[in-house]
Amino acid sequence: MLQLTRFKKMAEGGLLSAVAVISIACTGGGDDPTATSLSPTATQGIATSAPAGATAAPSTTVPTPTVTDISVSNPIAGLSSLEIIRAQEQVFVDLFEDTVNSVVKIQTSSRTGQGEGSGWIWDVNGHIVTNYHVVDGATTINVFFFDGREYQGVVVGFDSDADLAVVKIELEAGDSIQPSKLGNSSELKVGQTAIALGNPFSNEFSMTAGIVSALGRLLPSGFSSFAIPSVIQTDAAINPGNSGGPLLDIEGRVIGVNTQIRSESGSSSGVGFAVPVDLAKRVVPNLIKNGKHVYSFIGISGRELNNTWRKGLGLDNAQQGAYITDVRPGTPAQRAGLRDESGTVDQTGNLLNPQWDGDLIVAVDGRPVESMDDLIAYLALNTSPGDEIVLTVLRAGREELVVVTLTQR
Repeated sequence: MLQLTRFKKMAEGGLLSAVAVISIACTGGGDDPTATSLSPTATQGIATSAPAGATAAPSTTVPTPTVTDISVSNPIAGLSSLEIIRAQEQVFVDLFEDTVNSVVKIQTSSRTGQGEGSGWIWDVNGHIVTNYHVVDGATTINVFFFDGREYQGVVVGFDSDADLAVVKIELEAGDSIQPSKLGNSSELKVGQTAIALGNPFSNEFSMTAGIVSALGRLLPSGFSSFAIPSVIQTDAAINPGNSGGPLLDIEGRVIGVNTQIRSESGSSSGVGFAVPVDLAKRVVPNLIKNGKHVYSFIGISGRELNNTWRKGLGLDNAQQGAYITDVRPGTPAQRAGLRDESGTVDQTGNLLNPQWDGDLIVAVDGRPVESMDDLIAYLALNTSPGDEIVLTVLRAGREELVVVTLTQR
Protein backbone atom coordinates (compact mmCIF):
# COMPACT_ATOMS: atom_id res chain seq x y z
CA MET A 1 0.00 0.00 0.00
CA LEU A 2 1.43 3.36 -1.01
CA GLN A 3 0.29 6.64 0.42
CA LEU A 4 -0.29 9.71 -1.67
CA THR A 5 0.42 12.41 0.85
CA ARG A 6 0.01 16.17 1.02
CA PHE A 7 2.19 17.83 3.64
CA LYS A 8 2.93 20.95 5.47
CA LYS A 9 5.98 20.97 7.68
CA MET A 10 5.22 21.32 11.35
CA ALA A 11 7.80 23.51 13.05
CA GLU A 12 7.26 22.53 16.67
CA GLY A 13 9.23 19.43 17.59
CA GLY A 14 10.08 18.77 13.95
CA LEU A 15 6.91 16.71 13.53
CA LEU A 16 5.26 16.25 10.17
CA SER A 17 1.50 16.51 9.97
CA ALA A 18 -0.17 14.97 6.95
CA VAL A 19 -2.95 17.33 6.01
CA ALA A 20 -4.48 14.78 3.69
CA VAL A 21 -3.57 11.20 3.07
CA ILE A 22 -5.05 9.29 0.19
CA SER A 23 -4.27 5.59 0.10
CA ILE A 24 -4.02 4.00 -3.31
CA ALA A 25 -3.65 0.34 -4.13
CA CYS A 26 -0.78 -0.83 -6.32
CA THR A 27 -1.90 -3.37 -8.91
CA GLY A 28 0.26 -5.46 -11.12
CA GLY A 29 -1.64 -5.36 -13.62
CA GLY A 30 7.61 -5.75 -36.28
CA ASP A 31 10.89 -6.92 -37.21
CA ASP A 32 13.98 -4.86 -36.54
CA PRO A 33 15.81 -5.04 -39.86
CA THR A 34 19.53 -4.31 -39.98
CA ALA A 35 20.30 -1.30 -42.11
CA THR A 36 22.90 -1.85 -44.80
CA SER A 37 25.12 1.08 -45.69
CA LEU A 38 25.95 1.22 -49.38
CA SER A 39 28.93 3.32 -50.42
CA PRO A 40 28.70 3.97 -54.16
CA THR A 41 31.98 4.52 -55.91
CA ALA A 42 32.01 7.59 -58.10
CA THR A 43 33.28 6.51 -61.54
CA GLN A 44 34.15 8.86 -64.35
CA GLY A 45 34.04 7.90 -68.02
CA ILE A 46 32.23 4.53 -67.73
CA ALA A 47 31.30 3.24 -71.20
CA THR A 48 28.32 0.97 -71.77
CA SER A 49 28.51 -1.63 -74.49
CA ALA A 50 25.82 -3.56 -76.34
CA PRO A 51 25.56 -7.39 -76.13
CA ALA A 52 27.41 -9.48 -78.70
CA GLY A 53 25.80 -9.36 -82.11
CA ALA A 54 23.90 -6.16 -81.39
CA THR A 55 24.53 -2.77 -82.79
CA ALA A 56 26.91 -0.96 -80.51
CA ALA A 57 25.34 1.92 -78.63
CA PRO A 58 27.26 5.14 -78.27
CA SER A 59 29.30 5.30 -75.09
CA THR A 60 27.80 7.18 -72.15
CA THR A 61 29.90 9.09 -69.68
CA VAL A 62 28.61 9.18 -66.05
CA PRO A 63 29.63 12.50 -64.49
CA THR A 64 31.21 12.61 -61.08
CA PRO A 65 28.69 13.98 -58.48
CA THR A 66 29.52 17.36 -57.06
CA VAL A 67 30.34 17.20 -53.36
CA THR A 68 29.27 20.26 -51.34
CA ASP A 69 31.06 20.99 -48.08
CA ILE A 70 28.37 22.01 -45.55
CA SER A 71 29.62 23.55 -42.33
CA VAL A 72 27.61 22.57 -39.25
CA SER A 73 27.88 24.77 -36.17
CA ASN A 74 28.65 22.80 -33.01
CA PRO A 75 28.62 25.04 -29.92
CA ILE A 76 30.52 22.52 -27.80
CA ALA A 77 33.13 21.59 -30.37
CA GLY A 78 36.55 21.88 -28.86
CA LEU A 79 35.29 21.94 -25.27
CA SER A 80 36.62 19.42 -22.77
CA SER A 81 34.24 17.24 -20.76
CA LEU A 82 34.95 19.33 -17.68
CA GLU A 83 34.15 22.54 -19.53
CA ILE A 84 30.82 21.09 -20.71
CA ILE A 85 29.88 20.11 -17.14
CA ARG A 86 30.86 23.55 -15.88
CA ALA A 87 28.66 25.16 -18.53
CA GLN A 88 25.75 22.98 -17.40
CA GLU A 89 26.39 23.93 -13.78
CA GLN A 90 26.37 27.60 -14.73
CA VAL A 91 22.89 27.22 -16.24
CA PHE A 92 21.57 26.07 -12.85
CA VAL A 93 23.53 28.75 -10.98
CA ASP A 94 22.10 31.47 -13.21
CA LEU A 95 18.59 30.01 -12.97
CA PHE A 96 18.67 30.04 -9.16
CA GLU A 97 19.96 33.61 -9.01
CA ASP A 98 17.35 34.77 -11.54
CA THR A 99 14.36 33.14 -9.80
CA VAL A 100 15.03 32.88 -6.06
CA ASN A 101 13.76 36.41 -5.42
CA SER A 102 10.38 35.33 -6.84
CA VAL A 103 10.04 32.53 -4.27
CA VAL A 104 8.92 32.91 -0.66
CA LYS A 105 8.79 30.92 2.53
CA ILE A 106 5.38 30.79 4.20
CA GLN A 107 5.04 30.17 7.93
CA THR A 108 1.61 29.74 9.47
CA SER A 109 0.07 29.51 12.92
CA SER A 110 -3.22 27.82 13.70
CA ARG A 111 -5.07 26.26 16.59
CA THR A 112 -3.19 23.01 15.97
CA GLY A 113 0.31 24.51 15.86
CA GLN A 114 2.69 25.96 13.31
CA GLY A 115 3.32 24.97 9.73
CA GLU A 116 5.57 25.84 6.82
CA GLY A 117 5.34 25.85 3.08
CA SER A 118 6.42 27.76 0.01
CA GLY A 119 4.95 30.14 -2.53
CA TRP A 120 5.80 32.25 -5.56
CA ILE A 121 5.04 35.82 -6.61
CA TRP A 122 2.16 36.25 -9.05
CA ASP A 123 2.26 40.02 -9.62
CA VAL A 124 3.77 43.32 -8.44
CA ASN A 125 0.71 43.98 -6.27
CA GLY A 126 1.82 41.45 -3.66
CA HIS A 127 -0.25 38.42 -4.67
CA ILE A 128 1.48 35.13 -3.89
CA VAL A 129 0.41 31.67 -5.11
CA THR A 130 0.66 28.67 -2.81
CA ASN A 131 -1.23 25.47 -1.98
CA TYR A 132 -4.57 25.60 -0.21
CA HIS A 133 -3.36 23.00 2.26
CA VAL A 134 -0.45 25.26 3.28
CA VAL A 135 -2.78 28.02 4.55
CA ASP A 136 -5.86 25.96 5.41
CA GLY A 137 -6.97 26.91 8.93
CA ALA A 138 -4.19 29.46 9.41
CA THR A 139 -4.82 32.28 11.88
CA THR A 140 -1.59 34.12 11.04
CA ILE A 141 0.59 33.96 7.92
CA ASN A 142 4.17 35.24 7.72
CA VAL A 143 5.89 35.55 4.34
CA PHE A 144 9.69 35.59 4.10
CA PHE A 145 11.81 36.64 1.12
CA PHE A 146 15.31 35.50 0.18
CA ASP A 147 16.75 38.93 1.04
CA GLY A 148 15.41 38.72 4.61
CA ARG A 149 12.27 40.84 4.25
CA GLU A 150 9.21 39.63 6.18
CA TYR A 151 5.54 40.50 5.69
CA GLN A 152 2.18 39.58 7.16
CA GLY A 153 -0.09 37.89 4.66
CA VAL A 154 -3.82 37.27 4.33
CA VAL A 155 -5.68 34.74 2.18
CA VAL A 156 -7.73 36.52 -0.50
CA GLY A 157 -9.06 33.40 -2.18
CA PHE A 158 -8.67 29.65 -2.44
CA ASP A 159 -9.72 26.70 -4.56
CA SER A 160 -9.61 23.47 -2.58
CA ASP A 161 -10.49 21.40 -5.69
CA ALA A 162 -7.17 22.40 -7.27
CA ASP A 163 -5.30 22.83 -3.96
CA LEU A 164 -4.49 26.45 -4.81
CA ALA A 165 -4.66 29.63 -2.75
CA VAL A 166 -3.61 33.26 -3.09
CA VAL A 167 -1.99 35.16 -0.21
CA LYS A 168 -1.75 38.97 -0.32
CA ILE A 169 1.00 40.99 1.34
CA GLU A 170 0.95 44.78 1.76
CA LEU A 171 4.12 46.31 0.37
CA GLU A 172 5.70 49.31 2.00
CA ALA A 173 6.65 52.49 0.13
CA GLY A 174 9.66 51.85 -2.07
CA ASP A 175 9.38 48.06 -1.86
CA SER A 176 9.63 46.10 -5.08
CA ILE A 177 9.05 42.44 -5.77
CA GLN A 178 9.85 40.25 -8.75
CA PRO A 179 6.92 38.31 -10.26
CA SER A 180 7.62 34.84 -11.57
CA LYS A 181 7.76 34.16 -15.27
CA LEU A 182 5.03 31.78 -16.44
CA GLY A 183 5.50 28.88 -18.82
CA ASN A 184 2.96 26.65 -20.56
CA SER A 185 2.37 23.23 -19.07
CA SER A 186 0.50 22.15 -22.22
CA GLU A 187 3.77 22.33 -24.16
CA LEU A 188 5.77 20.08 -21.81
CA LYS A 189 7.38 16.83 -22.92
CA VAL A 190 8.36 13.90 -20.75
CA GLY A 191 12.12 14.06 -20.23
CA GLN A 192 12.39 17.85 -20.03
CA THR A 193 14.27 19.37 -17.10
CA ALA A 194 12.21 20.20 -14.00
CA ILE A 195 13.52 22.30 -11.09
CA ALA A 196 11.78 22.66 -7.73
CA LEU A 197 12.36 25.69 -5.49
CA GLY A 198 11.12 25.88 -1.94
CA ASN A 199 11.78 25.27 1.73
CA PRO A 200 11.95 21.51 2.40
CA PHE A 201 12.28 20.52 6.06
CA SER A 202 12.79 24.22 6.96
CA ASN A 203 15.87 24.35 4.71
CA GLU A 204 15.11 27.74 3.25
CA PHE A 205 15.30 28.48 -0.49
CA SER A 206 16.56 25.09 -1.65
CA MET A 207 16.72 23.96 -5.26
CA THR A 208 16.36 20.39 -6.54
CA ALA A 209 16.44 19.23 -10.14
CA GLY A 210 15.17 16.30 -12.15
CA ILE A 211 12.97 15.71 -15.15
CA VAL A 212 9.32 15.72 -16.08
CA SER A 213 8.69 12.02 -15.58
CA ALA A 214 5.02 11.86 -16.66
CA LEU A 215 2.19 14.13 -17.78
CA GLY A 216 -1.59 14.13 -17.70
CA ARG A 217 -2.03 12.55 -14.28
CA LEU A 218 -5.42 12.86 -12.55
CA LEU A 219 -4.71 13.45 -8.85
CA PRO A 220 -7.20 13.48 -5.95
CA SER A 221 -7.11 16.90 -4.33
CA GLY A 222 -7.85 15.43 -0.89
CA PHE A 223 -10.45 18.10 -0.16
CA SER A 224 -13.34 17.20 -2.47
CA SER A 225 -14.66 14.45 -4.71
CA PHE A 226 -13.09 16.18 -7.71
CA ALA A 227 -9.55 15.54 -8.90
CA ILE A 228 -6.83 17.89 -10.14
CA PRO A 229 -6.43 17.43 -13.93
CA SER A 230 -3.29 17.29 -16.09
CA VAL A 231 -0.97 17.00 -13.09
CA ILE A 232 2.79 16.96 -13.75
CA GLN A 233 4.83 14.12 -12.29
CA THR A 234 8.52 14.74 -11.57
CA ASP A 235 11.47 13.01 -9.97
CA ALA A 236 12.87 16.32 -8.71
CA ALA A 237 13.00 15.92 -4.93
CA ILE A 238 9.84 17.38 -3.36
CA ASN A 239 9.56 17.14 0.42
CA PRO A 240 7.48 18.61 3.26
CA GLY A 241 7.94 22.37 3.05
CA ASN A 242 8.13 22.38 -0.77
CA SER A 243 4.34 22.56 -0.99
CA GLY A 244 3.17 25.63 -2.87
CA GLY A 245 6.57 26.37 -4.37
CA PRO A 246 7.18 26.56 -8.11
CA LEU A 247 8.24 23.79 -10.46
CA LEU A 248 10.36 25.48 -13.13
CA ASP A 249 11.55 24.64 -16.62
CA ILE A 250 15.15 25.15 -17.75
CA GLU A 251 14.30 28.75 -18.71
CA GLY A 252 13.21 29.51 -15.13
CA ARG A 253 9.50 29.71 -16.02
CA VAL A 254 6.85 28.31 -13.70
CA ILE A 255 5.32 25.14 -15.15
CA GLY A 256 3.62 23.84 -12.02
CA VAL A 257 2.86 24.28 -8.32
CA ASN A 258 4.44 21.54 -6.19
CA THR A 259 1.69 19.87 -4.18
CA GLN A 260 2.14 16.19 -3.28
CA ILE A 261 4.53 13.27 -3.10
CA ARG A 262 3.91 9.56 -3.31
CA SER A 263 5.84 7.88 -0.56
CA GLU A 264 5.80 5.14 2.04
CA SER A 265 8.19 7.01 4.33
CA GLY A 266 6.74 10.52 4.18
CA SER A 267 9.71 11.94 2.28
CA SER A 268 10.66 12.10 -1.37
CA SER A 269 10.89 8.77 -3.14
CA GLY A 270 11.34 10.21 -6.60
CA VAL A 271 7.64 10.65 -7.40
CA GLY A 272 6.33 14.16 -6.87
CA PHE A 273 3.35 15.98 -8.34
CA ALA A 274 2.65 19.57 -9.35
CA VAL A 275 -0.56 21.38 -10.28
CA PRO A 276 -0.11 22.45 -13.93
CA VAL A 277 0.49 26.17 -14.41
CA ASP A 278 -2.15 26.29 -17.16
CA LEU A 279 -4.75 25.50 -14.49
CA ALA A 280 -3.26 28.14 -12.18
CA LYS A 281 -3.55 30.68 -15.01
CA ARG A 282 -7.33 30.11 -15.07
CA VAL A 283 -7.86 29.81 -11.32
CA VAL A 284 -5.61 32.49 -9.79
CA PRO A 285 -7.10 35.58 -11.52
CA ASN A 286 -10.56 34.53 -10.29
CA LEU A 287 -9.25 33.99 -6.75
CA ILE A 288 -7.81 37.50 -6.78
CA LYS A 289 -10.96 39.06 -8.23
CA ASN A 290 -13.74 36.97 -6.68
CA GLY A 291 -12.12 34.92 -3.92
CA LYS A 292 -13.13 31.70 -5.67
CA HIS A 293 -13.06 29.87 -8.99
CA VAL A 294 -16.08 28.24 -10.63
CA TYR A 295 -15.71 25.13 -12.79
CA SER A 296 -17.96 23.90 -15.54
CA PHE A 297 -19.98 20.71 -15.00
CA ILE A 298 -21.29 18.02 -17.33
CA GLY A 299 -22.69 15.36 -14.98
CA ILE A 300 -21.28 12.01 -16.08
CA SER A 301 -19.06 9.26 -14.75
CA GLY A 302 -17.01 7.00 -16.97
CA ARG A 303 -13.74 5.24 -17.59
CA GLU A 304 -11.33 4.32 -20.35
CA LEU A 305 -11.67 1.09 -22.29
CA ASN A 306 -9.92 -2.21 -21.71
CA ASN A 307 -9.94 -5.18 -24.08
CA THR A 308 -12.92 -6.81 -22.34
CA TRP A 309 -14.98 -3.68 -22.81
CA ARG A 310 -13.81 -3.25 -26.40
CA LYS A 311 -14.92 -6.79 -27.15
CA GLY A 312 -18.30 -6.19 -25.51
CA LEU A 313 -18.80 -3.03 -27.57
CA GLY A 314 -17.67 -4.73 -30.77
CA LEU A 315 -14.65 -2.48 -31.18
CA ASP A 316 -11.10 -3.27 -32.23
CA ASN A 317 -8.21 -3.27 -29.78
CA ALA A 318 -6.93 0.13 -30.92
CA GLN A 319 -10.14 2.00 -30.06
CA GLN A 320 -9.88 4.52 -27.22
CA GLY A 321 -12.33 6.82 -25.52
CA ALA A 322 -14.34 7.51 -22.36
CA TYR A 323 -17.20 5.05 -21.84
CA ILE A 324 -20.14 6.59 -19.95
CA THR A 325 -21.14 4.46 -16.96
CA ASP A 326 -23.49 6.97 -15.31
CA VAL A 327 -25.48 10.03 -16.35
CA ARG A 328 -26.79 11.95 -13.35
CA PRO A 329 -30.41 13.15 -13.41
CA GLY A 330 -31.02 16.83 -14.10
CA THR A 331 -27.50 17.46 -15.44
CA PRO A 332 -26.32 18.91 -18.76
CA ALA A 333 -25.46 15.37 -19.89
CA GLN A 334 -29.01 14.12 -19.34
CA ARG A 335 -30.56 17.16 -21.02
CA ALA A 336 -28.29 16.63 -24.04
CA GLY A 337 -29.40 13.00 -24.34
CA LEU A 338 -26.13 11.26 -23.49
CA ARG A 339 -26.60 7.58 -22.71
CA ASP A 340 -24.99 5.58 -19.94
CA GLU A 341 -24.46 1.87 -19.41
CA SER A 342 -27.77 0.32 -18.30
CA GLY A 343 -26.09 -2.63 -16.61
CA THR A 344 -25.01 -2.60 -12.97
CA VAL A 345 -21.83 -0.68 -12.22
CA ASP A 346 -20.13 -1.15 -8.83
CA GLN A 347 -18.38 1.56 -6.80
CA THR A 348 -15.04 0.90 -8.51
CA GLY A 349 -16.52 1.27 -11.99
CA ASN A 350 -16.65 -2.42 -12.85
CA LEU A 351 -19.60 -3.70 -14.87
CA LEU A 352 -21.43 -6.60 -13.22
CA ASN A 353 -24.00 -7.37 -15.92
CA PRO A 354 -22.98 -5.18 -18.86
CA GLN A 355 -25.45 -4.34 -21.62
CA TRP A 356 -22.91 -2.37 -23.69
CA ASP A 357 -25.46 0.33 -24.54
CA GLY A 358 -23.67 3.41 -23.22
CA ASP A 359 -22.09 6.17 -25.30
CA LEU A 360 -18.36 6.13 -25.92
CA ILE A 361 -16.93 9.67 -26.08
CA VAL A 362 -14.12 9.78 -28.62
CA ALA A 363 -13.69 13.55 -29.09
CA VAL A 364 -14.62 16.91 -27.56
CA ASP A 365 -14.77 19.97 -29.80
CA GLY A 366 -12.81 17.98 -32.36
CA ARG A 367 -10.00 16.99 -29.98
CA PRO A 368 -9.44 13.25 -29.44
CA VAL A 369 -10.52 11.82 -26.07
CA GLU A 370 -8.63 8.72 -24.99
CA SER A 371 -9.94 8.51 -21.42
CA MET A 372 -12.08 10.29 -18.84
CA ASP A 373 -8.90 12.04 -17.71
CA ASP A 374 -8.72 13.75 -21.11
CA LEU A 375 -12.32 14.94 -20.89
CA ILE A 376 -11.97 16.19 -17.31
CA ALA A 377 -8.77 18.06 -18.20
CA TYR A 378 -10.37 19.67 -21.25
CA LEU A 379 -13.37 20.90 -19.25
CA ALA A 380 -11.17 22.33 -16.47
CA LEU A 381 -8.61 23.99 -18.72
CA ASN A 382 -10.76 25.20 -21.61
CA THR A 383 -14.38 25.78 -20.55
CA SER A 384 -16.56 27.83 -18.23
CA PRO A 385 -20.18 27.46 -17.07
CA GLY A 386 -22.55 28.36 -19.89
CA ASP A 387 -20.20 27.19 -22.66
CA GLU A 388 -21.36 24.76 -25.32
CA ILE A 389 -19.21 21.78 -26.23
CA VAL A 390 -19.63 19.25 -29.00
CA LEU A 391 -19.00 15.63 -28.08
CA THR A 392 -18.31 12.99 -30.71
CA VAL A 393 -19.73 9.70 -29.45
CA LEU A 394 -19.90 6.15 -30.73
CA ARG A 395 -23.48 4.96 -30.20
CA ALA A 396 -24.54 1.48 -31.31
CA GLY A 397 -21.59 1.39 -33.68
CA ARG A 398 -22.35 4.75 -35.28
CA GLU A 399 -20.63 8.09 -34.77
CA GLU A 400 -22.89 10.94 -33.62
CA LEU A 401 -22.42 14.55 -32.48
CA VAL A 402 -23.99 15.69 -29.22
CA VAL A 403 -24.09 19.36 -28.15
CA VAL A 404 -23.91 19.91 -24.39
CA THR A 405 -24.44 23.23 -22.57
CA LEU A 406 -22.30 23.17 -19.43
CA THR A 407 -23.45 24.41 -16.05
CA GLN A 408 -21.63 25.27 -12.82
CA ARG A 409 -20.00 22.52 -10.80
